[in-house]
Amino acid sequence: MSIVEFKRAKLLQDARLSGITINDIARALATMTGVDAVADFDAGLTSDYLSKTELLLELAIEFAQERRRKD
Repeated sequence: MSIVEFKRAKLLQDARLSGITINDIARALATMTGVDAVADFDAGLTSDYLSKTELLLELAIEFAQERRRKD
């Protein structure tokens, strides 16, 4: 396992242990977009970021399941 793979595995483990939620990921996406997006998110305008988060996780799950079927 490379150091990059190790860091990514640790990141995923830390996310699991932290009790991360869909809202946490959606707020992180808003944060990456900028200050105005975070303000909108904090004001309750979350549907766009929640939809993106759900889609991201659905795709990740699909890819993981596909990878497992191949193994």
